[in-house]
Amino acid sequence: MSLATGCQAPPITVIGIGNPYRHDDAAGLVVLASLSQRFAAEQRIRLVELDGEPVRLIQSWEGSDTVLIIDAVRSLHPPGTIHHFRADGISGAAADGIALGGGHLLGLGEAIDLARALCLLPRDLDVVGIEGADFELGQGLSAPVASACDLATAQLVDQLEQLLLSLVSRSGAAARPAARR
Repeated sequence: MSLATGCQAPPITVIGIGNPYRHDDAAGLVVLASLSQRFAAEQRIRLVELDGEPVRLIQSWEGSDTVLIIDAVRSLHPPGTIHHFRADGISGAAADGIALGGGHLLGLGEAIDLARALCLLPRDLDVVGIEGADFELGQGLSAPVASACDLATAQLVDQLEQLLLSLVSRSGAAARPAARR
């Protein structure tokens, strides 16, 4: 429970990271906007748009058990490739040679390292990285990244619906009395 507001944080936080003025770096924001059309009224999910600053990132998931982060990435993979990472597999500025955070000065890897050092990682933290092609100044996604955003959105809708179902089944199981032996 958050002492500042007196309200309990939603169990799920979805964070879209990006800069809408650096072409493909906006991928995380585009996916988040699509998810908000479906889940904006869902009180068990907090939707957060960020620029990737590590301290704000860590603060944004405070109190949530499950965190999903969508961000642009850079590597030698083809533009539009969708990568999936778990926090325990991410360290420093890269994961498996993939630079997390597209065009950000400090990457997502550093934010996760900081949260790990401060014991502030949520129970489950998954990152969806969309391989970008163009991080120069300007607006609009490249064609392969736009297609990948659609696919990533569909995958995340399925994942969020499964997470919501598991919350219902866990709360139902907790409400049932234990069987007597």
